Amino acid sequence: MITKELKDFIHRLCQYGNEDEAFYQNFITELTPYEDIIKELTYYMKHGDFLGEASVAGYSVMDILVWQIDHFKSHMDRGEYDMESNPDRMVLLAFDTLLKMKQNPTDTRLAIQTETGTDLPCFTR
Repeated sequence: MITKELKDFIHRLCQYGNEDEAFYQNFITELTPYEDIIKELTYYMKHGDFLGEASVAGYSVMDILVWQIDHFKSHMDRGEYDMESNPDRMVLLAFDTLLKMKQNPTDTRLAIQTETGTDLPCFTR
């Protein structure tokens, strides 16, 4: 169950991450049925670290965060994103990606395995 404390935390992450109310509402809706991700996000809220228990198709929020950081870093190198100063947005989007994977793991899993955000070849698991 999503507590008021967690909703408030998510709302702050959305604000810090420059996401609007529609994003927040959609995030809450997508999060509601997944107790494992609620537990993971609650742990993050309380400890500033990841529990590492929730996963989809073998990928945890930490795996997604590392993949996204690689992508963000590539875009930052080109001056396209302001992620280096917005860790709240990176965490929020990592959890959002994990939620989207619950509904359709194939597309994101394929992207993680093939898109590194660099010119280096990516090896699949």
